[in-house]
Amino acid sequence: MLLLARRTDLRRISLDTPDFTDIILQVDDIRHAIAIDYDPVEGYIYWTDDDVKAIRRSLLDGSDAQFVVTSQVNHPDGIAVDWIARNLYWTDTGTDRIEVTRLNGTMRKILISEDLDEPRAIVLDPVAGYMYWTDWGEVPKIERADLDGMERVVMVNTSLGWPNGLALDYDERKIYWGDAKTDKIEVMNMDGSGRRVLVEDKLPHIFGFTLLGDYIYWTDWQRRSIERVHKRSAEREFIIDQLPDLMGLKATYVHKTFGESADRTTAAAATCASTSLRASSAAARSVWSSSPT
Repeated sequence: MLLLARRTDLRRISLDTPDFTDIILQVDDIRHAIAIDYDPVEGYIYWTDDDVKAIRRSLLDGSDAQFVVTSQVNHPDGIAVDWIARNLYWTDTGTDRIEVTRLNGTMRKILISEDLDEPRAIVLDPVAGYMYWTDWGEVPKIERADLDGMERVVMVNTSLGWPNGLALDYDERKIYWGDAKTDKIEVMNMDGSGRRVLVEDKLPHIFGFTLLGDYIYWTDWQRRSIERVHKRSAEREFIIDQLPDLMGLKATYVHKTFGESADRTTAAAATCASTSLRASSAAARSVWSSSPT
């Protein structure tokens, strides 16, 4: 399933039907949705709204819509759910911060507020204890830090333009990103090695970006489309064409096997070796005990 944020609505798109049927969620007062993510444990969709200046959530059918964060939000561009530690991370290109809160909006904390120009996409590896984000500012880059904001490392800072999209392949330990200025989709190993171009043709303006199984999905503002590419063969396919106001995108499996509903990818990650989970739990606890940067 794809979860799509358009400017004024949210949609579920089935990947199990040949025509990729889409359903509009019955959520009121969406003014300018941008980023979207999903919690596979409780089944909530989280999204940012740039006009309302808030972070909101609802269930998959649009019910139980709630405001999660409503204060000191300027331009929330990226959002990511830590489904293990039950935290919510976001980037704000107005305040130039990366912040975290509990999934219900309590215990908010600024993690990073220095040397951020235009922070955009953010993704998490809760098992390993890392967050990754893109910055499309004057010196575009992709960075990594521990989940508490410490141990910050620049992963990529060359041959980038507007790195709008970011996705992690947990199984193969790779990082994918889409760049709306260089018009490329690239990939590298999670240690920063092996960088290469996957797609570099007919990508006029990538924005939303997500990975599920063997495919990378993205939205394109100029083509008004959702497309996907096979991560190994580089074979491409249109999912939806000629749909305006496309913003963020999240691909997920939904099943009644991990909490109330589950993403098989995240469920598999969450059942990794106990040593990794213990390390992740320690990192998660330190989010609320360490000093902000």
